[in-house]
Formats: sequence, structure tokens, C-alpha cells
Amino acid sequence: MKLTLHFIFLFFTQLLFCQAIEWSEERKLNFDDFKRTIFTEDGFSAAESNVAINFRIVSKSIWTGNIKIKIYAVFNSEDSWFRKDQSSNTYVLNHEQKHFDIAHAFATYLQKIVDKEIRGVTDFNNNFQKLYDITFAEYIAFQTKYDLDTGHGSNLEQQIKYNDIISKMIE
Repeated sequence: MKLTLHFIFLFFTQLLFCQAIEWSEERKLNFDDFKRTIFTEDGFSAAESNVAINFRIVSKSIWTGNIKIKIYAVFNSEDSWFRKDQSSNTYVLNHEQKHFDIAHAFATYLQKIVDKEIRGVTDFNNNFQKLYDITFAEYIAFQTKYDLDTGHGSNLEQQIKYNDIISKMIE
């Protein structure tokens, strides 16, 4: 219960305080989307994207108990940054876009699971958090592997491979 309340608090905090961009095939990230000016200078990272998988309850029937949930990826501008000396580097921008695309791919994957498994409020209360947590763990593992394999975008050969992999994931 404590974890669920913590999750709900974080979700609503993000909605209230972050300028979030919902993923769209037509809307790609640009340098102006990275609003955070204070960041940890580690000498290695050129940028950091704060992306998340969010959900909202779209409809709930009081007569049937049926529930409809929308799951979607967001980019939180206020918590994302770009080093000034990298602010025209399109390779880095592409790498960060791919993080957002990965979030969308996993949001879509979770949406399919939820559409199949969650029919009503009882299903939501009993199963949603577990389904979300399992998918979120897979999502984090993929994001981590993506950064490691591509050297945070600096290994162009691996980045090109991942560009193809991620493009197929979001088709």
C-alpha cells in the first residue's frame, strides 16, 4: 500500500510541476525542450532526458465496473538537460529522442497487456501495479542496456543498430 501511495504521489507531482511532452510520432524532441539548467557535470554526459511511462483512467462505469486506462510516454522538460557545448549536436539529440521512443514502445506494450488483463476496477486494484512494475523493470533494463551498448550515444556503430531496433519497436 505504501508503494502504491508513493507511486500515486510521484505521478501527480510530475503532472503538477513538470512541463511534460506526451510522445507523438509527429513531434520529435528539439534542443529547446531541455529546460533544466543545473545538472551534475560529470565530464562525460552530454545530456539527460527525464522520460516516464504514465497512465490515466479515461473512463470508469459505475454500472458495469469496467475501466479504461490510457498508458503513454512523457518527456519531462524541466528535469531534462543538455550541456551548452553540445546544444547543436544532432547525434546527442537523436540518442535522447531514442530514450523517449523506448518509453513509448514500453508504454504501448503495457497498454496491450492492460487492455487484455484489466477489465474492471477490481482487476485494476488487484493487478495493475504488478503489471506496471514488471513492465517498468523491463523498461529500465532496456534503457540501461541501450546506454551501455551505445556508450551514451558515442559509439555510432552501436547507435545505428539501436536506431533500427527502436524504430521497429515503435512501428
